[in-house]
Amino acid sequence: MKHGVHIHGLTFMRKRVIFGSIYILTYLLLSAIVSFNDALDDKFYTNPLWYRLLYMPLIFTLFRFRFYSAWLLAECMCMSAGFGAYPLASKPKPGQGPTDLVALKQAYEQAPNTIAYDFETIHNIDEWKCESALTVKEVLRYWNMSVQYWMATCVYKRIKWRQIAQPVTMFVSAYWHGIHLGYYMGMVTTTPCILAENVMEAGVRRRIPAHSPFIRVYDICSWFFRTRMFDYMSIGFILKYFHYTWKYWKSVYFIGHIVTLTLYIIGMIAIQIRPKGKRKEIINKDLGIGAQPKASEEQHRRLEKQQQEHKKEL
Repeated sequence: MKHGVHIHGLTFMRKRVIFGSIYILTYLLLSAIVSFNDALDDKFYTNPLWYRLLYMPLIFTLFRFRFYSAWLLAECMCMSAGFGAYPLASKPKPGQGPTDLVALKQAYEQAPNTIAYDFETIHNIDEWKCESALTVKEVLRYWNMSVQYWMATCVYKRIKWRQIAQPVTMFVSAYWHGIHLGYYMGMVTTTPCILAENVMEAGVRRRIPAHSPFIRVYDICSWFFRTRMFDYMSIGFILKYFHYTWKYWKSVYFIGHIVTLTLYIIGMIAIQIRPKGKRKEIINKDLGIGAQPKASEEQHRRLEKQQQEHKKEL
């Protein structure tokens, strides 16, 4: 797709508007069933345990679809104004902008009507990746990507001591959300979740043969754990206050913390029973905090298409 000096933002907006409309409609329909204030009422806790467990995925769906809608609308506003448009050849990334400055300069030296543009710079949420990711760490890379870039550049990379870089970045992220203790309770819980995922990956998944059907079973279980843990952790962001968050988690018997601890213990046992020579370097210490956002697959496809067209011209 080629654009001249007048960048046709509507072409890029079309897909985002369609999905944004779906998210808004889902949010409005779900709002009629559950409310963010339900758990603030003492009467809520007279409901059976199964209802309190079911409430978490329902309210987190409402929570994240509200953000999906807002972020997609914000992206569309930027596209309609031409903000964040850079030549495709410069390989822009969310929040960062062009990563290939040589290609950027060469693109602007071309005739204006031969430049293919890209709005990846203002791409803030990859909702499909967030929904399909198998681990908490993966979701963090595709959620609110412009802020992820800011965290990585302005906080994580400026800390000399790698041992404390991720905890400090996580604390700054919690403070960026606000000062309510519920935010910190939710953010702090992400660390043991990712540690549990890492040791299970090292101790269990890597021992499953690559072509075994159990790999698929493991990945489905991993996705289910990740999804339910985000439901559980979101309570801190929704209820905000310490006593409300604590009361809710207590009402479901701290199930998220217990399952996370159980998986961590299972993973560590699986690691310990491995041959001694294979115990080293098997635990991935990357918590996914302070990671640079990745460009979308759509951008990669457009780049490949552009390169193929260029080869044909030669």
